[in-house]
Amino acid sequence: MARFGASTPLAEVDLFFAQEEWAKLRRPGAVESLKERLGELAAHLGEREYLEDRFSAGDLMMVTVLRILRHTDVLDGFPTLKAYKERCEARPAFQRALAAQMEPFQQPRA
Repeated sequence: MARFGASTPLAEVDLFFAQEEWAKLRRPGAVESLKERLGELAAHLGEREYLEDRFSAGDLMMVTVLRILRHTDVLDGFPTLKAYKERCEARPAFQRALAAQMEPFQQPRA
């Protein structure tokens, strides 16, 4: 299955160093590396709805990783993965996990 250290370099380049010349030069390689990994993930997923026989913690984690790419159009090249991400995000279990994760950031500061 795909390893997803490949999403981090693209996120770093785009979100933290976009104006740096070295980042502009690095971005195409980061995108290509990521596309290779996404291809592996798409092949693993195949026609299944989820990574295993049912929605699992693995899907929660994988969709969290795929959400890192929201600022890009990279998933547009992988319709199976885009549909998988959207399917998982729509699940009540995902919504609850995301709400619990975000709750501390929504508390008023003292």
